[in-house]
Amino acid sequence: MTDLPRIAGPMAQAMTVQQVAEVLGVNPEAIKKHVRELYPDLMRTGVATYLDERQVTEIKGRMIPTTRVVGAVTSLEIAEMTLKVIAYHKDEADRLRRELAVAQPKIESAEALAKCETAMSITEAAKHFGLHPKLEVFPYLRARGYLTRDDLPTQSAIDAGYLALRQNVDRFGEPHPQAVVLTWQLENWRAHVVHGIKRWEREGVAS
Repeated sequence: MTDLPRIAGPMAQAMTVQQVAEVLGVNPEAIKKHVRELYPDLMRTGVATYLDERQVTEIKGRMIPTTRVVGAVTSLEIAEMTLKVIAYHKDEADRLRRELAVAQPKIESAEALAKCETAMSITEAAKHFGLHPKLEVFPYLRARGYLTRDDLPTQSAIDAGYLALRQNVDRFGEPHPQAVVLTWQLENWRAHVVHGIKRWEREGVAS
């Protein structure tokens, strides 16, 4: 847009009807017609009519587009378009963050399991969730009846999908059973065991 005339007071950023018509490439009467419709109290006989950027933008939006009219973009329109672009990217960023938050637990589980094939020990599972194995996880599992005195999974732990029993064989061929957490059981830990431990600790402190 051409530089606006310097006018003192609240109309310091304004254009006359003639200037608006020149910028938009239309007859001044066309501008006056829209001014009368949109701002009936603005025009007075013998007094110059000034339009601010908001008014010019509204008038331009109501006119039949021509090459010059479409090309004449006020700074107000640029600001509005900029805000729309910023809002779009913000919404898109928020959406991606929400999707990442949903996917993050599965990503973490996949990364952890990639390091330990299809199962991990209770100690490894505890560390994966930021829990202390000896001070938090093992005491909780024993208190809830999920581990025997030999730290092997009980039937209730197996049925609940929290633990599994794996038979290891040493170099002498002797079997050594071990409680492990399988691939699919990590999500059960995240959804139930981890929250259960935190609640159990709060109850223990409260008591």
